[in-house]
Amino acid sequence: MSTKIPISAKEAAKMLGVTPRTVIRLVERNELPGFKVGDVWRFYREDIQHYIDAQMRGRNPDQFED
Repeated sequence: MSTKIPISAKEAAKMLGVTPRTVIRLVERNELPGFKVGDVWRFYREDIQHYIDAQMRGRNPDQFED
């Protein structure tokens, strides 16, 4: 069983090649899963990679639910 370590919006943005604000917009549109710890958004690296892989295949990833 692997432990998921959360990353910041800034780190997620770097992986995606976008701004942190764009990462938050993807979450707001349910295109990317994320969660808040206090007022700070966090993401799992595996989820960001899943999104990247889906984009590279030329289709949108499954919509993430709350």
